[in-house]
Amino acid sequence: MKTLRNIAMTIGLTAVIGSATLFAQTASKANIPFDFQMTGQTLPAGQYIVKLTDNHQMLVFQNVATGRSTMTLVNQSKSGTLEEPILTFRHSGERYKLESAWFAGVEGGYSTLQGKRDRADSERGIVATIRLLQK
Repeated sequence: MKTLRNIAMTIGLTAVIGSATLFAQTASKANIPFDFQMTGQTLPAGQYIVKLTDNHQMLVFQNVATGRSTMTLVNQSKSGTLEEPILTFRHSGERYKLESAWFAGVEGGYSTLQGKRDRADSERGIVATIRLLQK
């Protein structure tokens, strides 16, 4: 009986540690050198912790300096897997707008939900890519 309980506890602990490792792949740091727009607000340049929530439906940007967080809904818009996590921004006029996020070992790229005007803007402009650092 004791052996069975020890095996069950070991399996449970392994599952908890394994899930923490899995989550770590969807959280990274980013040094963003420009102000950018997300969810209708402008976020300042700086270092951010970028997380994809467990259900893969929200992207969270936490400013390391201020501790403030901003969340946005995302959907999986691109297929494939990248070894190196990145953020892409669309530069149009005088603003940078978050376009997509890729996390190492996670299937697909995630894009913010876009309105009609955003879709028209995404056809123009220059793409800026920021590498995400492992947290």
